[in-house]
Amino acid sequence: MQIFFKKETIIYYIFSIYFFIGLIIFKDFGIGIEEHFQRSSGFFWLNYILQFTDFEIFKNAVSQKIIQIKDLHPNLPSVELAEHYGVIFDLPMAFLETFFNLDEPYDYFYLRHFFSFFIFFISSFIFYLLVLKRTKIYYIAIISSLFYLLSPRIFGNSFFDGKDLLFLSLTTIAFYSYYSYSEKKNFPSLILFSLISALCTSTRIIGLFFPISFLLLVLFQLINKNGNVRKKYSDLFIYLIFYIFFLIIHWPYLWTIEIIELKTFFESFRVIANPEVFFNGNYYISEYLPFSYIPVWIAISTPEIIIISFLLGFFFSMFRLFKRFISIKNDSFYNDLWRGIREKFELFLFLSFFQILVIYLSFNLSLYGGWRHFLFLNFFVIYYASFFFYLLAIKFKNKIQFKRYFIILLSFFLLEIIYKLYEYHPYQSAYFNNFVSKKMKKKFEVDTQSLSRVEAIKEILKDSQDKTIVKIGTASWTPLENGRSLIDKNYWDKLNFTGTSNKSNADYIYTNYYYETNPQYEKKYFIPSNFKLIKSLSIDNTLIYSIYKNTQK
Repeated sequence: MQIFFKKETIIYYIFSIYFFIGLIIFKDFGIGIEEHFQRSSGFFWLNYILQFTDFEIFKNAVSQKIIQIKDLHPNLPSVELAEHYGVIFDLPMAFLETFFNLDEPYDYFYLRHFFSFFIFFISSFIFYLLVLKRTKIYYIAIISSLFYLLSPRIFGNSFFDGKDLLFLSLTTIAFYSYYSYSEKKNFPSLILFSLISALCTSTRIIGLFFPISFLLLVLFQLINKNGNVRKKYSDLFIYLIFYIFFLIIHWPYLWTIEIIELKTFFESFRVIANPEVFFNGNYYISEYLPFSYIPVWIAISTPEIIIISFLLGFFFSMFRLFKRFISIKNDSFYNDLWRGIREKFELFLFLSFFQILVIYLSFNLSLYGGWRHFLFLNFFVIYYASFFFYLLAIKFKNKIQFKRYFIILLSFFLLEIIYKLYEYHPYQSAYFNNFVSKKMKKKFEVDTQSLSRVEAIKEILKDSQDKTIVKIGTASWTPLENGRSLIDKNYWDKLNFTGTSNKSNADYIYTNYYYETNPQYEKKYFIPSNFKLIKSLSIDNTLIYSIYKNTQK
C-alpha cells in the first residue's frame, strides 16, 4: 500500500480529481462573447482548405454549416475582419463538429468547452513538471501547479475561452519545451520547441517573443565565444527554419500573403476593435487606456497570496540578475551572467517577460474585457510566485518545522481559493479578490464574457410562461441573441431580442454591467422608469446580472 501514498504519486491523484470535476462541470458555463465568431472562423478556414481536396460530401456538409451560421447569426462580424488569426483550435473544432454531424448548438459548443478545458488541463500538468524540473522539490511543484490551475479567473475562462486561455496553455508548454531542449540539446527537443513556438505565434502574434528570446540568448552565449560556437549557430538556424515551416503549414492565411503585405499584416493586430472601456470608474477609448490597465486588473482579480508571492519572487529574481550583471568579467559575459540549465532558463524567461513589457508600453494596443488579452501572463505570475516558494524552501531547508507550517499556510490559502471557486461557480471569470471593496467593484466591468446571458434567458422564460412571444432588450454591450444557443430550440421562436435601441418597448431588460458607452451622454444603457427589478445575481458583493420587467405589459 505504501506505493499509493508516495510523494511522487500525490500529483496524479490531484489531477485525476481535477479532471473528474472538470467532466462534471464543463457544461455549466455559458457562451463566451466571441465563441460564435470563433466557430465561424473555424468553418471559414476548413472550407478554404477543403477546396484543395476531393472530399465532396465533406465539402457540402461544411458549406451547409456556413449557410446555417449566416442564417442564424446575420449580424455576426465577417470572419475576414480577423482572418489573420491562427486556427489551431477553431479549425479542428469545426472538423470534429462536421465529422460527428453535430447539429444541436449545445452539442458543438459543449464540444468546444470540453477541449478548451482539456488543453488547459494538459498545460497545468506540464506546469507542474516544469516547476519540478526547476526546483527539484515535489511539494513546491504541487502547490505551484494548484495555484496555476485554481486561480479563479483562469479556471473559469479555461472552460470556454479557446483563444486567450489557449495561448496561456501553449505558452506554458512552449517554456517547458525550451527547458527540455536546454537539458537534452538534441534534435527532437529542438523541433518540438520550434513547433510549439509557431503555434503560440499563430494564436497570438505576441508569441514572437519566443524566437526573439531564443535569438538573444544565443547571441549572449556567443559573446564570450566559449563552448561549441558552430553547434549554437546550427541550433538557432534549425529552430528558425522549422519555426517558419510550422508557422506556414498550419496557418492558412500565410499561404497566400505576399511579403509586401507583411507591414499591413502586423499593423492589423494592433487595433481590431476600439470600444469604450469602463475602468476604475472612468471611461476610456480602448486604444488609449492608462498603463495601469493590465497591472490593476491582474492585481484585483488574482488571489492575494499569488500576487504577493509573485512580486517577491520577481524582485529576488531580478536582484540576483543585477548582482550577476555588476560582477561580470569581460572575457566570460554569459557564464558570469547566468550559470547552469536552471538559471539559463531564468534568463530566457526574463528576456521573454521584458519583451512583453516593451510591447505593452510601446504600442497603443486595443485592450478591453479586463486582462483577457494578457491572460497568458498568468504563467509568469505563478512561475515567479513558485520561485519565491523555492527560495524560502532553500533558505529553511534544514528546519522541519518551517516546512510543515509553510505547507499548512499555503494549504489554507488554497482552501480559501477553492471556496471562492465554489462560491462564484459558474462565474469564476468575474472573480475579484479581497483587495477590492464592494464600492470599488462598481468601478469595473464585471461579466465581460457575457456568460450570464444564457442563465438570464432561462430565468425570463420561466417568468413569461403565459406569453407566446417575449421581447427582451439589453442595457449592456452584449450580443444577447447569441445566448439562445444553449437554450432548448423549442423556445427559440418565442424569443424576440430587441437590442438596446428598442428596449423601452420590451417585456424584459437584461444587463450584465458590461458597458461600452458612457451612459452620461448615451441613453441606450439606462433602465426606463417603467421597468422594475425582478431578478439579480450577486456573488461576493459582485453584481453579475440583473433582469427588469416592464410594468406596463
